[in-house]
Amino acid sequence: MAVTICQNCGSRRFRADRSMAGRLVCQNCGLAAGSRAVRSTPRTSRRNNTKRWLVILLIAVIVLVVVTS
Repeated sequence: MAVTICQNCGSRRFRADRSMAGRLVCQNCGLAAGSRAVRSTPRTSRRNNTKRWLVILLIAVIVLVVVTS
């Protein structure tokens, strides 16, 4: 079975829904696999969010060092 990524939330967690004749449904958002995404803007990747938090943390550490000096 091919790995499917939800177009709405980016999750890889799916389960077969018996009420939809075994169609795959995302466990996070409930959208059926292959359906169009509801979002108007694409979701940012987790990697970009991690980089953003690291930059914010680095700036906070620099400010803390400058203030305590």
